[in-house]
Amino acid sequence: MSPRTSLAHLSTYKRFIHTSRSSLNFIGLPDPTSNLRPIIYTTATSSSSPSQSTQHPYSLREFSDDTVDHELQWKLHREQLDAFNHAYWAESNTRFEAAKSSVLAALPPNAPTEAHEYALSDFYKKWVVQERARQDEYAVELRKRTFKDFSLSAKVEFQRAKKRLANWRFL
Repeated sequence: MSPRTSLAHLSTYKRFIHTSRSSLNFIGLPDPTSNLRPIIYTTATSSSSPSQSTQHPYSLREFSDDTVDHELQWKLHREQLDAFNHAYWAESNTRFEAAKSSVLAALPPNAPTEAHEYALSDFYKKWVVQERARQDEYAVELRKRTFKDFSLSAKVEFQRAKKRLANWRFL
């Protein structure tokens, strides 16, 4: 067996010897309203639809750190974060398109292209100013939730490392 053949043989089985887990999540088609591509979790706890908020029937904060399943918390939190993000952008884009349509409808049907451009330019400027506070609130909330997501993912990895160390047997 030549070295070239053996390398080709190994590269086919590369995934079997790779140490990281393979990702089982998929990216869906863009949503027509929010323009976001939803993540489809194949290990979803209940539903992978971004429009539904996933709620756990019990408060996971009731339990001490020793008994909490951080992986379940993390999965639920990721789905809730995706739903929050989708809901914000779907609602924002719906309002934007409605306002833009009303601006264009207010123009006479035979208005020149420059009138359309001026009306839309003015609309965009007013929209950005009008939405600034709302966008800032969203950004702050998104940062908080994303930090919580990072925190939970770190706890999951720590739990996994503890389990691996607990199963380690010294010879």
